[in-house]
Amino acid sequence: MADPTPNRFERDTAVERLGTGRYRGTVDPGWAVIEGAAPNGGYVLALAARAMRDALPHPDPVTVTAHFLAPPEPGPVDIEVELVRGGRRHSTVAAKLLQGGRERTRLLGTFADLGAADGPTRLDRPGLELPPRDDCVDATSRSLERAKDGAYPAPPILLRFDHRMPTEMMGWAEGRPLGRGEMGGYLRWADGAPMDTLGLLVVADCYPPPVFNMGDSRLGWVPTIELTVQIRKRPADGYLATRFTTEAITNGYLEEDGEVWDADGDLVALSRQLALVAR
Repeated sequence: MADPTPNRFERDTAVERLGTGRYRGTVDPGWAVIEGAAPNGGYVLALAARAMRDALPHPDPVTVTAHFLAPPEPGPVDIEVELVRGGRRHSTVAAKLLQGGRERTRLLGTFADLGAADGPTRLDRPGLELPPRDDCVDATSRSLERAKDGAYPAPPILLRFDHRMPTEMMGWAEGRPLGRGEMGGYLRWADGAPMDTLGLLVVADCYPPPVFNMGDSRLGWVPTIELTVQIRKRPADGYLATRFTTEAITNGYLEEDGEVWDADGDLVALSRQLALVAR
């Protein structure tokens, strides 16, 4: 018999239907990038997407785009959902996430039933070249240990995951950046819960910005302006493998491209975001 108790992610993205197209959720502080700061953009995306799919016959987001207008704060938020078009294979919906009478995030998404998806499959891009997971660093535990020794507190969102990162990817935090914009490794939920397609929306934005590994001391806070995540399939059980890159910064604006692979070696998600390096 399946366990009816919601896991941490399900609980922290739960929404209540208030009426047609109207929902109430709560931003949990445990998904912030910095203790006491604004929540992670991928988490906000997933919270809104749970409301967006509620009245649809299609449970899986296949593409969701969010424009972040202002960061929400921990506490209640309202989500207004509008059906743009419903069809046999896809449903498209728009949404607004509001708090304190102010629109914080505007979203547009298309949903499908990926469990019933049927069509040609071909993959010409190579898989990720990561070291074996057992050779990687337990980044979550290391961050907690460093915090106990007086280092910077572990980011709340880091504790939501079991992160296993190649040693070289950790260099930015220890004064040994890669010299290129890249982050990635293996991960799963810290509580061992299964990963679903809503969870992939968070995975697509849960790492430190790849620009931190460039080694440029001028690069600091990197707020997201727009984030698009495309989901290709429901992930198999087990650790996900990830890679996120930034290759160009122009007058402070940068892209971040991501790819997420499941334990069966299938590409399950792609992402791109536009962000701004604050001075």
